[in-house]
Amino acid sequence: MRIALVSPYPDIANFGLRSLSAFLKQQGHETRFLALPDRSCETATRPLPAERYPARSMAQVRDAVRGCDLVGLSVMTPYVDAARQVTRMVHDDLGVPVVWGGFHPSVRPAECLDHADFVVVGEGEHALAGLVRCLEEDGDPIRVPGLAFRRGGALVTPPLLPLEQDLDRFPPPDWSLEGHFLLQGERLVPASPVVLREALAEASVSRHFGRVGYQTLTSRGCPHACTYCGNSFLRTLYAGQPFVRFRSVEHVLEELEGMRRALPFVDLTWLSDDSFFARPLPDVRRFADGYRRRIGLPLYLLGSPATVTAPKVAAMVEAGAMCIQMGIEHGSPRIRAMFGRSDQGDAAILEAARILAAHARRSGGPRTAPPNYDVIYDVPGETLDDRLATLRLVARLPRPYRLQVFALVLYPGTALYSEAVARGFIQVEKAEDRTFFERHDSYANTLLFLARTGRFPSALLTFLAQDDVARVLTGRALAPAGKAARVALRAARRIHREAGRIETRVRALERRVA
Repeated sequence: MRIALVSPYPDIANFGLRSLSAFLKQQGHETRFLALPDRSCETATRPLPAERYPARSMAQVRDAVRGCDLVGLSVMTPYVDAARQVTRMVHDDLGVPVVWGGFHPSVRPAECLDHADFVVVGEGEHALAGLVRCLEEDGDPIRVPGLAFRRGGALVTPPLLPLEQDLDRFPPPDWSLEGHFLLQGERLVPASPVVLREALAEASVSRHFGRVGYQTLTSRGCPHACTYCGNSFLRTLYAGQPFVRFRSVEHVLEELEGMRRALPFVDLTWLSDDSFFARPLPDVRRFADGYRRRIGLPLYLLGSPATVTAPKVAAMVEAGAMCIQMGIEHGSPRIRAMFGRSDQGDAAILEAARILAAHARRSGGPRTAPPNYDVIYDVPGETLDDRLATLRLVARLPRPYRLQVFALVLYPGTALYSEAVARGFIQVEKAEDRTFFERHDSYANTLLFLARTGRFPSALLTFLAQDDVARVLTGRALAPAGKAARVALRAARRIHREAGRIETRVRALERRVA
């Protein structure tokens, strides 16, 4: 069988879809991989266009998938419109069946089957392989576990297979060049070393460090069940089964050795596990030792306060970790409880931050860049007191650090989305971009953005985050001045962002020349 796999995500890595491609190839099928970055969600313009790709691009996509027996799309909630457009073209012009997989189809199979012929619910390797075998043999899809479809207008959802516990059964992701394409502007171009290098350099972590990053996963699942995260839905979907599973150290190292041969221009490894430090300490040490000897590239990885420990961090820093990202999420105990993270108190956050900051201040031996801390703002039901609690926590963080601030997006299927609906925060979904809670400027948000670099004076931030001070400065009499200041701050942020992008590109160019 010939299967085209299409990714609409701005980041071309798409570990899941590339893993599916490798798995299908392992079973003797031919695959084509199309990265069609839909960058509409990155623009501030609203409403977003329903047609995410121009007609010229869609004509090239049609030509690239012509002759395939099946087209599969990976679909997260903000990219439903992009998936609809590609699906409509495939149906109208080629008459080929289309299958959707990923988080949104798993949550809302009935909605997605208004467009796709099939939907994979949950993890996809075995369900997609079963669908391909079914089409190849002209069999009945009802025999394929995890595959949803309509029959006579009724939704059919066969039971799921258990979660695969042995992740080493799956081959490493497919980064071959043959049959791979990338949308650049309005042109669909064949993958090549030059094309991949340029695209990988545009990923967020790559831009931050002026490097070419390779993104991968060494595990599946997360040790936490945050109510705003898709893992809360998946844990329910696979209730009672071991949810966090690790690839073996050797399996990961062999993938990275293959990456170094296939993509010799990569100079940063980016481990995107929800929390790499959830691995047991002996595993972390084995990985660190093998990585240092066999790979030797700088590392970027993620952790959480509950999993960060001094021995684990020390091992990974010795192996080449140049920066560690950690989610502190919020400073309010009430909001942390809403997030399902009551276990993550100020003391645990500050202790983990102390461990990370010590390696960034280190005077002898390997030293990291300032850690990146994730903070969530604009939460439904959030009060001024809640926001000030986050600011007071930030003021206590040991330096150096940087903040990555994210306005909350409520995704269907998550526990927090259901709570927001029940409390009336979501009444009508915005189909154009699937972001359901209004962003707004505020006193607390302004201070949060000012604190992002870690250079804002802690004493001043503590003072401004006091209840009485905040209420005076947000009072009606000072509102016009506050609004003018926030407008000026937004302009300054844009200038700073553009200057940062220019600086990053210059650093990257200097590295290439060197």
